[in-house]
Amino acid sequence: MEDYDQEQQKTEIIQSRDLETIKNEQSSIKSLIESILLESTKQVDNKKAQYNKKIKTSRQKELEYLTNVTKSILTSPEQLNIACERINSLLLNHKTILLPACYSLDKLNSGRVTYEQFRLVIRDLLPQMSKEDFFILTKLFEIENSVDYRMIFGENFSDGILQFITPISVLQPDETILENKLSKSFDKTLQLNHSKYVTIYFRLITFDSYNAYPGHIELTVSDQTSIYILSKMIIEETQLATRFVSIFRDKVCSHNTLLKPMYSLEYYDYTGTYDKIFPVYTLYYDYSSMDIYDACPILKCDYYMK
Repeated sequence: MEDYDQEQQKTEIIQSRDLETIKNEQSSIKSLIESILLESTKQVDNKKAQYNKKIKTSRQKELEYLTNVTKSILTSPEQLNIACERINSLLLNHKTILLPACYSLDKLNSGRVTYEQFRLVIRDLLPQMSKEDFFILTKLFEIENSVDYRMIFGENFSDGILQFITPISVLQPDETILENKLSKSFDKTLQLNHSKYVTIYFRLITFDSYNAYPGHIELTVSDQTSIYILSKMIIEETQLATRFVSIFRDKVCSHNTLLKPMYSLEYYDYTGTYDKIFPVYTLYYDYSSMDIYDACPILKCDYYMK
């Protein structure tokens, strides 16, 4: 009987030790699992943080680039006028699809959407708009880090982005003040603050063979005058029914002969002098009648250069 009790005690001791060992092993396994899960969570969080940081850095670089390339446009009335007319022509025919898309994103009916929401709308529904033009558009209508889409597409769309166009006063040829009395001994190289002038004969390409056509005009202007200003002078002088004309160095309409609006005559080597007899140059221009263009679908093609 005594041997049996001793054997029973040994068995209980062994079972107790086994149970304690099992508990310790289970505790170790649990700690290991928790450690693995914690490490996995940290890795996932780190990857998310790195991904978000990468996206943020890429977006910041893009915004910095757009800020730099559009700075000169936003600060120049002439260049901003051209950009506004270009953007307006893109938006005009897409209002019916862009406005509902913005409404669907505007859950608070505030008339505004975030920059990212507006970017997605334009990217999906108006992909032909460049990043630079989109950035200019959002800058002009940005309110508290959001975009006021109602001001762009709303009932007052006739104003829209065109409200940012600045009228630029242009001197008529007979209003241009020239210094005709120059001293013979005067050193013209010291006349740094006086403009040099040129005389330009503008000929409408369509009627170039008809010399008596009234659209062929002559203007005397400073060689610092931009091509954009010249186009406005042509429109005002000839009373053309268009907002903008394209000016070419030759009678052929092509990108090679096109004079870009933001540059001056001097940039294209049409330089003037201080003398009474100014250099004479011949340039050509082309235009699309606004009324005909809107009414005739055949003319809505790439034949006319914008």
